[in-house]
Amino acid sequence: MNILFIGDIFGKAGRKAIKNELPKIIQKNMVDCVIANAENTTHGRSLSIKHYNELKNAGINYFTFGNHTWHLEEVLDILKKPNVVRPMNLDPSIPESKHGSGSITFKVKNKTIRLTNLLGNTVECHKMQTNPFPLFTQFLKLNKPVDIHIVDFHTETTSEKNAFLLTFASKVSAILGTHTHVQSADEKIYKDTVYITDVGMTGGSLGVIGAEPETILDMFMGKSERFRLSPSKSKYQLNAVLLNFDDKTNQPKSIQRIYIYES
Repeated sequence: MNILFIGDIFGKAGRKAIKNELPKIIQKNMVDCVIANAENTTHGRSLSIKHYNELKNAGINYFTFGNHTWHLEEVLDILKKPNVVRPMNLDPSIPESKHGSGSITFKVKNKTIRLTNLLGNTVECHKMQTNPFPLFTQFLKLNKPVDIHIVDFHTETTSEKNAFLLTFASKVSAILGTHTHVQSADEKIYKDTVYITDVGMTGGSLGVIGAEPETILDMFMGKSERFRLSPSKSKYQLNAVLLNFDDKTNQPKSIQRIYIYES
């Protein structure tokens, strides 16, 4: 079983990368299932219905999200779809928690796969999220194990992602970090759990984590207190990881980083 997970798709450059590169990756690696984090797809924030259909037609089977999920109102219709997960650990008192699911199951090659999406404590999300550690502990107690369980852990700090691995290693099949947009080089299999601190970003390669740099540089230089998140118009990069699971035991066999630059 080969599962491809694509790091945060960011803006037009990210969508172009998917259109140009994904079919080739699928064919070359005999990919059985494609999952992508799509929270930055439409102009850097959220996912429009138009772009959802565009990515789906390009070969993405399942979608995860993050702290920018709710920037577009039309995303509420997307969250109803059976191939989409939004962060599970939303405060149940907020309206956003009434739309979509934080964990879904589906079949690929007669295997039951669970896909779960969580926000970390250290990501800025207007205090919409609850602590993912106790919530996910309880979730695992209440739900039967599946053949393969993949978690998109969307958070800010490497320490929280590392702590999440140490807490849930051997309890899920894969823990894949997203949100920071810089692919880390620490991929591993630890106690039968595939892990990487950050899958990386699919978007403009010469911006600041996918965004146009001007207002961001002004903030860092002390000229401004805020920045504008505008997708970079530079050539694209595509960041992903290819996961291979044994068809008999369901145990992970390998994780391979993919980093493609536009020529």
